[in-house]
Amino acid sequence: MKTDSITTVAGKWRGLCKWTVAAILLCMAGAAPAQVNYWAAPAAAGTGDGSSQANAAAYLNSSFWSTVQSHLQTGNVNVNLLNGNYNSGTLTFTDMGNPLHLLTLQSVNLYGPVFSTTGNTIINIVGSQNIKFYGIILNGPCSSWGIDCQPDYLKSCRNLEISYCQFLNLTNAYYGAIGLVNGVRDITVDNCSFTNITSGGHAHMIYASHDIVDVLVSHCTFTDCEADYVRFRDDSEYCVVDHCTFVSTTSATSYPFITSPLYNDTDPGPGDEFFGTCFQIISNSFTYNISAGTRAALQFSDSGYDPQGYHCALTPSQASQLSGGTTSFKQSFLQTNMGIVASGIKMFGNTYNSAVTYQVAYTYSYATSATNAPQNGWQGTIDLSALPDSSGALLGPTPVIRNGNFDRQGLLDLPVTSSTPNECLFQTWFANPKYADILSHPGFSGTTNAMRFDRTKNQYIYQWISNPTPTWTMDFLFAIGSAFTGTGVKFQVDVFHNDITGGKVSAGVDNLGRFGIYNGGTFTVLPELGTVLFSVDNNGNGYYNDPGDILNVYRLRIVGNYAASTPYVSIYTSSANSMALNHQSLGRTCWVSGAPVVGSSVPGTIVFYNYTAPVVVDQVAFVAGLAEQPPVISSVSFRNRNFILSGTNGFAGDTYYVLTSTNLALPSGGWMRGATNMFDQTGSFSITNSVLPGAPPMFCRLQLQ
Repeated sequence: MKTDSITTVAGKWRGLCKWTVAAILLCMAGAAPAQVNYWAAPAAAGTGDGSSQANAAAYLNSSFWSTVQSHLQTGNVNVNLLNGNYNSGTLTFTDMGNPLHLLTLQSVNLYGPVFSTTGNTIINIVGSQNIKFYGIILNGPCSSWGIDCQPDYLKSCRNLEISYCQFLNLTNAYYGAIGLVNGVRDITVDNCSFTNITSGGHAHMIYASHDIVDVLVSHCTFTDCEADYVRFRDDSEYCVVDHCTFVSTTSATSYPFITSPLYNDTDPGPGDEFFGTCFQIISNSFTYNISAGTRAALQFSDSGYDPQGYHCALTPSQASQLSGGTTSFKQSFLQTNMGIVASGIKMFGNTYNSAVTYQVAYTYSYATSATNAPQNGWQGTIDLSALPDSSGALLGPTPVIRNGNFDRQGLLDLPVTSSTPNECLFQTWFANPKYADILSHPGFSGTTNAMRFDRTKNQYIYQWISNPTPTWTMDFLFAIGSAFTGTGVKFQVDVFHNDITGGKVSAGVDNLGRFGIYNGGTFTVLPELGTVLFSVDNNGNGYYNDPGDILNVYRLRIVGNYAASTPYVSIYTSSANSMALNHQSLGRTCWVSGAPVVGSSVPGTIVFYNYTAPVVVDQVAFVAGLAEQPPVISSVSFRNRNFILSGTNGFAGDTYYVLTSTNLALPSGGWMRGATNMFDQTGSFSITNSVLPGAPPMFCRLQLQ
């Protein structure tokens, strides 16, 4: 089995432990990397260097963690936590970890290490990745979070596992036990227990907010929380809760167990939060021991304004229609008005006690802080229990890139009141500086929107990608306006393979329209890729589709092969306003801050930059595989007088042509174009041609655009 196949299986079988998959990949790649063991304790012992139990390091010793980070560059590291009360302060990891080597903090004796603090947060994780916590207890008087996780701008916070941990009596934690905010992804919480999280209606057991994807919560117990127990807020999706037990024992903890809420109360509207829609809620137990509150297993809710482009604040008539409508009507209404696609909610195998009022519900409430909210005269709760997919089909893999066509806008006109300073005008994308500087433009080649940078600023937008592989292809369209200032690189695209060290491939276009690639800090011009003709905005309004304007759109493709004995990228470009990739620069081994590791490194972050130039970007696609290789024919059959030719290895969305001839020796220019089609989302193709009796033999070939 190929590595790519294992990655696909892991994406479709959402319950498979990420670390199991990682172990399989390591075994396939050869010997496991070197592993180092250290020991830590509440206070230093012996020499305090962490080399043994007798010389355990103090858990807040920054020099010790620097040593750990150094060893992570070459192999896995285990930090063995001795018994004791770790209560001297917050344990903070900033830009910690390595994408290829795992850091494990594990209890020497299960539940022997007890972490607490009188400060804000017990464990604070910023811009860090590939870390596992095992067998610890978190409790005590912390005032904000048990564990708080967030990115550090371009440095993602991802690949974290919290296993066999206990979150007990965090009665003063304002926000809750685990916080995942602002793009955190690839998180596993398994075999953990959460008990008595009771700081009030704002404290949660797991709080995932703002573009959180790939969270797996499995075999956990949740008992008594004075707010939503597990929350997936604002464009958070592709999350799984399975084989968990939820129990509320008092009226004070009678809150919905799993929620997807929006808080669109930034005044004035419209709102800037949106529903994620892909969840897998299976084989859980939901129990309320009291009859109070909104007793729902899964609740979608909105408070305040409608999100941009949607209608969540219902009139009494609409609420009545939604409440009394057929299942198909409800599904259509939710998708059109709220962006909730019921087929993406996989919900089956759960058990509910008699006090559960709703298996699935929708709730709207007036926003207390949005004084002019379009309340439309209705608030309440509607039963949606029949809507999710209960067929037993599991949730599919997370798309590598979400909203690559920029067709979903967020319209963030004002600074948001929540902790999302880097959300973008377009959903699922982040930006720097703040979101309000990112603009839009009519889309290219049939799309609704394109993303436009402000020509007076230096900006970048970015997204962390999912399910990457060592072989990959990135493809997008762009245009650069002529009204730029200064010299040097005006447009740049980066693909990071190591967020922590900044390892990446970086290509761009300079003020002379020349394509190039960075090698370290040097921009090397690649004349073989052609030259960009700058677009002209005749009336200076920022758009290039008015009379007298000149729009020159280019296609750029980067193909990365990190599985090769020497990793490389190949770059392909088109001429102006053409989709044909007729320029190429092959086998480039130019990197910034370090080359990929053969067979192991994968892309993790993509970034687009402008430098005081009006750049427009659209149709960003990212797929596994090498699109520079020709398609592969996988099957040929003849059925019902039809000739069927199928294959793989194309690039999703690319056009191909079927050429036919009765003479195999005929030069390619003489073959007839029989059909035009596109590779599907997996890069596969299938051609069916009828065959007439007595017709001469026909030869077929594929031509790529």
